[in-house]
Amino acid sequence: MNEDNVQYIYINMDDSGRLVKGEPEELVFVYGGVFFLSLTEQENFARQYKALVDLIKPKYCLNFRKDNNIQSNFCLTHNHQNCKYVCPELKSNMLKPSDRRRLLNFIKKYDTSVAVVSNHKVKDYIFDNKASKGRFKDYIIKREVKRIIENLISQNRIDPNSPVRLILNLDEQSTVSNGYYDLESSIREELQFGVLNYDYGISFPPILSSVSVKVRYKNSYYNYPVQAADLLVGEVRHCYYNYLQNQNFTIYRKKTNFLNTSIYLP
Repeated sequence: MNEDNVQYIYINMDDSGRLVKGEPEELVFVYGGVFFLSLTEQENFARQYKALVDLIKPKYCLNFRKDNNIQSNFCLTHNHQNCKYVCPELKSNMLKPSDRRRLLNFIKKYDTSVAVVSNHKVKDYIFDNKASKGRFKDYIIKREVKRIIENLISQNRIDPNSPVRLILNLDEQSTVSNGYYDLESSIREELQFGVLNYDYGISFPPILSSVSVKVRYKNSYYNYPVQAADLLVGEVRHCYYNYLQNQNFTIYRKKTNFLNTSIYLP
């Protein structure tokens, strides 16, 4: 692959909810996150998002609030790796509405994508074992990555005839698949050779002439784009869950119209 004309895509993803059927609090599973077309853009995002997080997180640290010897700017100046406390990671489900809005308003300035899964529509055999659910998650990721790239091509933001290097940063988790190929090979096969390796026996044409894929599993505590992905998918899951309850899609669409791409499965 000629490095001179390589196009880079950095996709940072996390999930919200669980793939499970029959639980009223788990009607929706969402996978998605934020993506960038250069390492510089991703690093700028991470630096600015971290600055926002550092301003917000002291109020969620119970130990910090109990220690009168620590100044209010402690979280802005200390090295968290040497912190005597375990600084909280700001997760979607713990934030006050004002803090969630503040972080989301920043995330919305960038490219975002989600895949929304209605658990009650997923075939029963998917839930039979961990391997089947792992394979289905891989399928969700492949579908979402493909939609992101199709959208970028349609907007002339990447050239499908020039080589692409895709870096996929996922929140670290144990993934088990029934498939014959690992996730990197499966995504590359789908994008460059046009084969959808799933249960339906359907093939699709390729959308890229040349692509390399690297999947990296990240600890979201230290990775701010993946932290942002957690907040994003948590917000979308909450909105879609409300839609399933009240059947008002107009409200859901209004709250999520900032998304660059969204797909609904199965």
